Amino acid sequence: MSAFYLAGKKKILQGDIDLLNDTIKVAFMAPAYAPNIDTEDFYDDISASIASGSTDQTLSSKALNIDTTNDRVEFDAADLSIPNETISGGTDMMVVYKDTGVPATSPLICFIDIAEGTLTPVNGTLAVTWNAEGIFAV
Repeated sequence: MSAFYLAGKKKILQGDIDLLNDTIKVAFMAPAYAPNIDTEDFYDDISASIASGSTDQTLSSKALNIDTTNDRVEFDAADLSIPNETISGGTDMMVVYKDTGVPATSPLICFIDIAEGTLTPVNGTLAVTWNAEGIFAV
């Protein structure tokens, strides 16, 4: 299951998160992480659950695409290719967030289950290919 954090939805609607111009990152989560969309709102709420050895990734080539077939707007970015990634214990989920440079003010946007299950262990290049219809849609 993947979902938006409630505080992230609110910040997008208020204009506090600009998906195209803000620094949007992805964090890889440890398999024990259990997201709470109602109460978690900033990066410091999840920092203890980041997958050991992982490196947060900044999304590039971000775009908002209108999908008239499905009547939605899709957020997309370039696929990720992370060399020399060593995640001990694995990862089975990613969290998308706006990085302000301060964990206590970096809002969480959504979490995404890795459909293939737990990637463990990861040693070498970690590749993330986003869905053709984007990372998420509204």
